[in-house]
Formats: sequence, C-alpha cells, structure tokens
Amino acid sequence: MNNLIMILAVIMPWLFFVLFILLCVKLVSWARQRRTSAIALGVLVQMFIPDPKAQITIEAVAERKQEVKKQQDENGDPLEEPLD
Repeated sequence: MNNLIMILAVIMPWLFFVLFILLCVKLVSWARQRRTSAIALGVLVQMFIPDPKAQITIEAVAERKQEVKKQQDENGDPLEEPLD
C-alpha cells in the first residue's frame, strides 16, 4: 500500500502537467475555430488571474495624465471649467 502511495505521489505532478498541456491544445484549437466556449473560458481566466503588469500600466497612465496636465498648465489652457 505504501508503495502505491509513493508511486502516485511521484506520478501526480506529471499527470497534472500532461492534462494541462492537453487542455491548452484543445483551447487553442477552439480559439482557431472561434468557438464561443474558448472566448468565454478566456474571459473567466482573465478575471481570476491577475495581470502581472497591471501596476506598471496604471503608473504609466498616471504619469501620462500628469504630463498632459503640466502641458495644459504651461500653455495657459484651463484644465476644467469652474462649476460656479
């Protein structure tokens, strides 16, 4: 019994890896056929897996907005109309 458990402990990571590869191959074939199931699964995965460059993108957008505001201030253009 212990030998069986040891064999399963060694084989399980490889089994998951092979299943993951097969799933990826199937998803790629669905995506090439433009099936809605591939698009739906891609949207779901995107919601749950964070974007590693999200913070960098947010910082870049914030810096760009600051540059635009500085340019508008230098030109003398009002940023916003007062709500008086």
